[in-house]
Amino acid sequence: MSVKSCSLNIDVHKHETDNRGTPMFPCGGYVTNVGAHITQNIPWHWHEEVEVLVVCFGTLKLELIGQCYNIQQGEGAFINSSVLQSAANIGNEDCKIKSFVFHPSIIAGMIESTFERRYVRPLLECSNLPGIHFEKGVKWHSEVVRHILDAFDDYQSESFGYELLVREKLSHIWYLIVSNYQDILNEQQVSNSLDALRLKDMLAYMHMNYSDQIELRDIAKAATLSERECFRCFKRTIGISPMKYLLRYRISVAADLLEKSNLNITETCRQTGFESPSYFSLMFKNLIGMTPKEYRSHTKKLL
Repeated sequence: MSVKSCSLNIDVHKHETDNRGTPMFPCGGYVTNVGAHITQNIPWHWHEEVEVLVVCFGTLKLELIGQCYNIQQGEGAFINSSVLQSAANIGNEDCKIKSFVFHPSIIAGMIESTFERRYVRPLLECSNLPGIHFEKGVKWHSEVVRHILDAFDDYQSESFGYELLVREKLSHIWYLIVSNYQDILNEQQVSNSLDALRLKDMLAYMHMNYSDQIELRDIAKAATLSERECFRCFKRTIGISPMKYLLRYRISVAADLLEKSNLNITETCRQTGFESPSYFSLMFKNLIGMTPKEYRSHTKKLL
């Protein structure tokens, strides 16, 4: 996988709109010269993906909401999902960084897996941990920095199995973070207990009724919430809207049917709650990176 220089396309809400990697491997590796930007900095923005970075030259000023880090050469940082951030050079020397921007599903695997529930979701939901500065002199911080650089070498090499090697190192980085911040994560989980119970009821409703026509009020009713509070609960806990979660779940079920059943595409569309095959195909391609027909052909070749 070729390493790119990092461009920045953001919408009016400061949301970064670029897709990282591919739908099948949602991870991008980037080399960025912070001083090369027209404004000599990277403006405020956010993205749903998680980011890890290492400063290779110079010093980076990384700002998150309520936090500011001066990151020296050889140090690194973790930036949690959906956290507003900006960055700038410190001093006259250009600051060069290597970074990975990746979707947590690389580590979590399927929705509601043990990996997602026990290790990934608690960190993503932790409002008390928007970012981490990996400093020199802290043993596990140095280990994280080494894993980022090693993963970057694997990513750039494109040798056989490089995706597995990158995933392995990113998973170990995740392990180091959650194992060293257990107290903070446990406190956050207790404060989120009511949201977790509500979310469980709403997810159970969607998982049982995804083939029906579901509206936001139906999901909210499953947890005895208003539509507004239902939306807020989803955003607080898993970072996406209820309807976006439902769409992703339907697509994951459809992909499983295309791979393991003989249902035609129209029937697969109907059984997963989509009103029209054309809309189903469009949404499937947006999330998976290929049409339902192409996906079925691809998976059959792998068998």
